[in-house]
Amino acid sequence: MTEVNSMETITTSSKLLCVLLFTGILLQYAGRSSISVVLVELQKPPGNNTLTNVSKSQVQYSQFQAGVILSSVYIGMLPSSLIGGYLAYRFSAIRVFLASIGISSIVHGGGAVMFDDFETAVTQRILAGMAEGLSEPATFGVLNQYLSPEQSARVSPFIFAAIFLGQFLGIFATGFITQRLVWQAPFYIFGGLGITCAAVSVVFAVAGMAKKRDALDRNKGDIKKMKSIPVFRIFTSTAVWASILLQAAPYFWDPSILPLYFSQSFGTKTELVGVLAGIPILIFGVLEPLFALVENTLCKHVSTTAARKSMAVIACLCVSGCLFMAAFTSNPVVAACFIATAYGSHAARAAVGDANIFDIAPRYASVISGICRAICRVVGLTFPLLVTAITKNKSSQEWSRVVLIKACVLAATALFFGAFGSGEEQPWAVEVPQGQSGGTQPGSRKDHKVDDENRPLFKK
Repeated sequence: MTEVNSMETITTSSKLLCVLLFTGILLQYAGRSSISVVLVELQKPPGNNTLTNVSKSQVQYSQFQAGVILSSVYIGMLPSSLIGGYLAYRFSAIRVFLASIGISSIVHGGGAVMFDDFETAVTQRILAGMAEGLSEPATFGVLNQYLSPEQSARVSPFIFAAIFLGQFLGIFATGFITQRLVWQAPFYIFGGLGITCAAVSVVFAVAGMAKKRDALDRNKGDIKKMKSIPVFRIFTSTAVWASILLQAAPYFWDPSILPLYFSQSFGTKTELVGVLAGIPILIFGVLEPLFALVENTLCKHVSTTAARKSMAVIACLCVSGCLFMAAFTSNPVVAACFIATAYGSHAARAAVGDANIFDIAPRYASVISGICRAICRVVGLTFPLLVTAITKNKSSQEWSRVVLIKACVLAATALFFGAFGSGEEQPWAVEVPQGQSGGTQPGSRKDHKVDDENRPLFKK
């Protein structure tokens, strides 16, 4: 099978699997992003709550408390990202994924009760993070187990576009839901949808994918789980760190901060906040698959490294430039246009980032994804707290500093990935045992097999 025609051979069951992954991530992120809009409503004094004929919140969170709640989800996601990568590497990744979707949906539904108090709200976000952190590494593991590395690299941007489409759905819909129903409604709605998705998916996963997994295990030794992980080589690889930085850069301004940005910097109303914050995210989710198609075409004419570097560097520099312009405008419409353009450019960066792990180390995709997500969680945990420290007065000047920090991070990312990024499989990722002597020799992505009974759990 060649790289050019690998996409044409994806079976119907594999396409359904991709739809399952897409839907699960979509609903998970919709529920998660709805929290940021709910917090806008819960920061209002109870007497100023405009809801009529519905139950009103009896709490009023401060700016610092809102930042802590938004950040606390990463406390749970930090360890679970590493654990999820390992579990997806050693065991059935699809089961890890479905467990993540089901448990996180149940916890999200409980937020309707737990958000009445600050301490329980933080507890709910930590528990949700522990469940949600498993899903993305597990997704990489599922693709590695059921598709070839070339197919995985091409479909992963389409699947992970669900992250931003889900955030758009959550932010956009919650702005209207909280104004017309109760503020607890988004918890019930997105929690219920996630539970339903997980329940329906279990039937498909058990009945449909078991046979496919058995067939792949018989015919393709390269999808078998290796029990040894080259930890030292992963952590000392500049290509891996370039890929991780490319994935972590967006967390220096998580989309969940957008509602607060438009509300506090420009005084935008809650309903319009959902629209202004949702449109850039929607643009991102729509454009990422399109940029993936462009990148796939580009890889047919130039080397994979050249294609990845050129698209990632140009995208990061475009994002940096747009955010720099947005930082110096006082017009909400102009700012929204620059933010939307920045997120559109972000989509090209994401198309590279989501596929790059399968380029450099497809065997260890779930492990590297777990490490990458853990680092992203650290950034996601600390940056909202930094934002609340910078924006104590909730002024537009303070928010401009936040936007400038993000612009500088993207410019640095462009330079680092341009210097150290790669689109080629790393030598340490393709070493296989040779006979019983314990020697190793390089293998290709398609023809290497692994004796996973005689290898240690970890190696350096």
